[in-house]
Amino acid sequence: MDKNTYRRYWLERRKTFQAEKIQAFQEALVDFLSNLESQTIFSYFSIEDELPTRKALYSTWHHHQILIPRTKPQDRSMEACPIRSKEDLVAGPFHLIEANTPAYKGKIDLCLVPGLVFDLQGYRIGYGGGYYDRFLKDHPCYCIGLCLEEQIVPDLDPASYDIPVQALFTEKGLREI
Repeated sequence: MDKNTYRRYWLERRKTFQAEKIQAFQEALVDFLSNLESQTIFSYFSIEDELPTRKALYSTWHHHQILIPRTKPQDRSMEACPIRSKEDLVAGPFHLIEANTPAYKGKIDLCLVPGLVFDLQGYRIGYGGGYYDRFLKDHPCYCIGLCLEEQIVPDLDPASYDIPVQALFTEKGLREI
């Protein structure tokens, strides 16, 4: 199965995830980030069917430097922008929520990476734009893929430009790769 077919399959399958597993994931993520020592955290701001990150980000932005992506569709890149309150959030391209703050130029300790499916080596299939692979190539940091246990498969046959994560975080907690 090619990546686009696999992507469509997982977009549809994501709509069937059990609410209890999603709730367990959200609670585990809130607890995980609340007890984290990393100071600067870059994370997607969840929309629609994505695994929820909003509650975890809201509960930790007073204790950590929270950064979210701002996409630049003209060159398929993104930059990390700090948020400290809901007033820092605006609607962006692709129905995303982005920050209206200046881009962050410092060191990022941790990146929470979205994906439709991850493999046991840390590779992922996302939405197909390559935004995260480009960003992570230029901003090396410890990366954790966010997914449910059922979104983990043995192998995805990555491309040469794919950047793997170092761990997966599921409703059962952190799993190092």
